[in-house]
Amino acid sequence: MHDRSDASEALGTPPRRTLSLRSVVVRTYVPAVVGSVLSLVVLAVVALVLSVSVRPHLSQLRQAATAAGQAHDAMLDEETGVRGYLATGEKDFLQPYLSGQALRTAADGELVTAVGGRPGLLRDAVSVVQSQQAWQDQWATPSTDGSWNPLSHGGGAAGATSLAVHLNEGKALFDSYRAVDAHLQSALADEVASAEGSYQRALLAAVLALAVIGVVSLLGLVRGSRRLQRQVVAPVRDLTATVGQVARGDLSPRPGVPSIVDEVAALSHDVAGMTTALADRMKLAADREDALVRHGARLELVLELSRGLSESLSLRYTSLHLLSAVRRLAGADRSDLWLRSQDRDELVRYDVAGADDRTPAADSDADAGSAEPIDVGIGAIGRAARYGRAISLDESRDSQAEDSGAGGVAIPLVVGSQVIGVLALTPPAGGTLDLELIDALIMQGASALQAAQLHSDVEEQSRRDSLTGLANRRQFDEDLSENVARAARYARQLSLVMIDLDHFKQINDTYGHQRGDEVLQDVAGIVVRGIRSVDTAYRYGGEELCVLMPETGSDDACQIAERLRAQVEASFPWARRSPITLSAGVAELGHDAEGPALIGAADRALYAAKRNGRNRVECELDASSGT
Repeated sequence: MHDRSDASEALGTPPRRTLSLRSVVVRTYVPAVVGSVLSLVVLAVVALVLSVSVRPHLSQLRQAATAAGQAHDAMLDEETGVRGYLATGEKDFLQPYLSGQALRTAADGELVTAVGGRPGLLRDAVSVVQSQQAWQDQWATPSTDGSWNPLSHGGGAAGATSLAVHLNEGKALFDSYRAVDAHLQSALADEVASAEGSYQRALLAAVLALAVIGVVSLLGLVRGSRRLQRQVVAPVRDLTATVGQVARGDLSPRPGVPSIVDEVAALSHDVAGMTTALADRMKLAADREDALVRHGARLELVLELSRGLSESLSLRYTSLHLLSAVRRLAGADRSDLWLRSQDRDELVRYDVAGADDRTPAADSDADAGSAEPIDVGIGAIGRAARYGRAISLDESRDSQAEDSGAGGVAIPLVVGSQVIGVLALTPPAGGTLDLELIDALIMQGASALQAAQLHSDVEEQSRRDSLTGLANRRQFDEDLSENVARAARYARQLSLVMIDLDHFKQINDTYGHQRGDEVLQDVAGIVVRGIRSVDTAYRYGGEELCVLMPETGSDDACQIAERLRAQVEASFPWARRSPITLSAGVAELGHDAEGPALIGAADRALYAAKRNGRNRVECELDASSGT
């Protein structure tokens, strides 16, 4: 050194300043020491500030959480009291409601005061108070001050239905409040947890920082700085960018910056896992939301379809609506209704398109499958009727999968303990049936169908003569009016045959009234078997019958009447003391196309047959005059 210094002086250049090892060491560690002292001061100040500011903040949040819980408990008491009052009418149940109002008001005040400096929590608290007030104003107050009275909605089922609707309205409002309150409770819990975590993390960070600063100071600021930059700062910045990306709603994966620091690597791994979990949960939430929307839509459809089942007592309307409803709800390509016959031993397909309200008939569509009656217990439909449970239409399927609807399913219509019919549902090609929520609709449909059948039976009985089984005078008047109008509209022929048993009083006097009734029944059977399928026989009154013959002229009608007369004459060989015969009068609809004129003409012909010796057929040539 001296040599280098003397040489510098000899050369006339200023000497270079040299540093001792101590100065180098001091200069090296002075920044670290100064930095450590300053760091300790800063950490102490930070710890003091955190302990002073976080604790009151945490206390207010805990107070807000307590107030929110008290308000929620008060709301539960109020809701229970109002529902108890509506269910029983006892005003004692309103005591929790009245006391709960005061408690809730006080708790809401404490809640709003506690979160007053936090806009987000304040908005949530105000939403909770508003939802409480909406429940109070729209449901609780009308339920308790007499504005809504279940007696004003009728008694019995109507009153119960009205009360159920009112309770459901209250439940909807209370559920809305629950959702808002749950959001507030969750936000408060998160804030409390965050405040507690911040406090503890601040203290822990202060301790860790002391250790880190000491180590970093000993290893050197430069090396430590580079290492921190490479192993901590860069990964943390990457994590910050990842968190920001997640906050913006972008959950796509990032490659990340590797680090050998365990905490940073674990944090990076956790953030990546959190991002993946959030993506999965968001997808799951979206799927659940879609499922709830679909489920809600299906529930609305069930309600809509259920209302339609109670709109009419028409068997045809009820059957058509039931088939359409289950087809829509189950997503079926085809639905068929099989009704159990009166003898209960077979099932007959009900033809909704062609049958009237009184006659279950087989489907006329050849492509619809066999319309032959099915014996109970035979085949999938028969077994569904016998065992009262859903059976797969695909006989090759496993019995444990019979009710899955993959290959079509036969569903029994059960009312009480009786199976009144079977619904056969066929899925679309390559598809399956959705049988969720269909049980309630099937149950209501079975009840509606049975009510329609009973109504149809009563209606049928009102149009049938109880002794002969023929259509009665009421049915005759309706059919005559329809046939006369049709014949006039399309210029078709229409004939009427009036039939009267000869000396029927003498038959009753000779053989007894019971035997006379049997004779009348037998003659009715002969008439029904002797006429065509398009003709209809009626009991007109007493021993008088009539036959309405569409598309038939008087000549053909006279021939049919003559055959009936001859068959009746030959059918009672045992009646020797008082032979059983009939007289008939035939008339064809005239140009005036009036039903009374046709009846009058047939009556005149019948009286002519009586006057001319009975046991004969007379034809009226002109039915256009009522004289």
